[in-house]
Amino acid sequence: MKFIYKYAFISLGILFSCSEDYLNLAPISNRSVEGFYNNQEELNQALMGVYDGLQSTQTSVYAMLMKEQRSDNTFQQSLLYNFHSIIHFNESAENTQLYPAWSGLYESIYHCNVFLEKIEGVSFENDQVKEQMKAETKVIRSLYYFDLVRYFGGVPIVTKPLSITESLQYDRNSIEEVYATIISDLEEAAADLPQTYAPQDEGRITSLAAKALLGKVYLTKSGYPLNSGEWEKAKVLLEEVINSGQFEFFSKYSDVFDIANDNGKQYVFWVQFNSVAQGEGNPIPRIQAANNIDRNDPVLGVSSGGSPLSPIVSQDFINSFEEGDVRLAHTVQMQWLQNDGVMFYTPFSKKFVSGNSGPQNNWDINWPVIRYTDVLMMYAEVLNEIAYTPNGKAFEILNQVRERAGLDPKGTNDVPDQASFRNWILNERRFEFAFEHQRWHDLVRTDQGLSVMKNFLMEYGLDGNVTKEKYLYPIPSRVIQTNPIITQNPGFQ
Repeated sequence: MKFIYKYAFISLGILFSCSEDYLNLAPISNRSVEGFYNNQEELNQALMGVYDGLQSTQTSVYAMLMKEQRSDNTFQQSLLYNFHSIIHFNESAENTQLYPAWSGLYESIYHCNVFLEKIEGVSFENDQVKEQMKAETKVIRSLYYFDLVRYFGGVPIVTKPLSITESLQYDRNSIEEVYATIISDLEEAAADLPQTYAPQDEGRITSLAAKALLGKVYLTKSGYPLNSGEWEKAKVLLEEVINSGQFEFFSKYSDVFDIANDNGKQYVFWVQFNSVAQGEGNPIPRIQAANNIDRNDPVLGVSSGGSPLSPIVSQDFINSFEEGDVRLAHTVQMQWLQNDGVMFYTPFSKKFVSGNSGPQNNWDINWPVIRYTDVLMMYAEVLNEIAYTPNGKAFEILNQVRERAGLDPKGTNDVPDQASFRNWILNERRFEFAFEHQRWHDLVRTDQGLSVMKNFLMEYGLDGNVTKEKYLYPIPSRVIQTNPIITQNPGFQ
């Protein structure tokens, strides 16, 4: 599907320039080109524009900040950039990254809603293709709402394009209602999507991707704050993905992130990138690399250069690895060469530096929403929640992950009960998915965010900033000023 993304930026510019100011989610723009959405070919172009929103929402600076840098994997002492207050747990509703998160996700939801409205008026030779395209869009929209509910809690549910007047009448829905909408979209989509595509459509969302995401939704919903206990529902979905035979657990950790294996069998739901097309490359390797890093040194540099926004890997993260864990060397570069020849020793993540950067200093490599190892480890987690089984399937999965990392297996002497298994899997996920934007959400759904971050920030005298109310971010003040019926989250009044 990389070739399709070459046209996505064109599709977005043409098709979605009609956006009005809905919920104060995005600026008023120009009207769309009249007469589009006439046939299946034009709808397919529009769908690629819908897909394009995944790139900006999943690899943005705010996603990196709010999903990863909020955690114990990174720390920046300096408040040079306003948004570093999120790392220190003293952010306000005026924080410069909160509104882009809110507006960016809702703008992408708007694009989904426009597409779903327009496609209803178009006749297809094959109605199954039409239902499939609608299903792809619903999966994408569900992911945006999944991000929103984990960032902000209850948010307005919008499933159709709105006028300005209509948008000001939308209040926040409850967390339960947002999850119900997500689940409904994913259930409908999974029924209408194929398991695989022809090679020319590789990278489009499959029924298995929808089921994996739905499994993750049930897993998350079963944890804090809803504690719904829907482990069995997650188990059934994750088993379907595992038993499909479509995916592979790679025996070498670095192979998972090798550009040569892009769109390989470790992929379940990945965001596609194409560095040749303008604005379609993956920015993560550049954003995560140290500022002023040498572009020419193949060992101590990064060809795209780095960024002043680069997260500094915490010493706590580095020290927490067991000796011999190969994931550390693949994930973190301990020293790097500045472009003036000076050596620096502030560690940064090089996890997705594979292949070469493109003309805009972005990369071809795809971005994981859910990879196969995540499916396996979520499955191990739900098995343990249903019933702790000494040396059972859950142990087998985690020890398979450890073996690939170069570590010895654990047994019941190391993990004697359900609670210790919970700690083990949370810890193992930290190292396996570091800098894949998972750590903060894992801490929140397991209700470990308060204790872990208090302990982590104690060294910096910031532990008093951490409260359970801050599991959610404040609603951006700009949203509330525009639409006063939307209320602020507790702890940010």
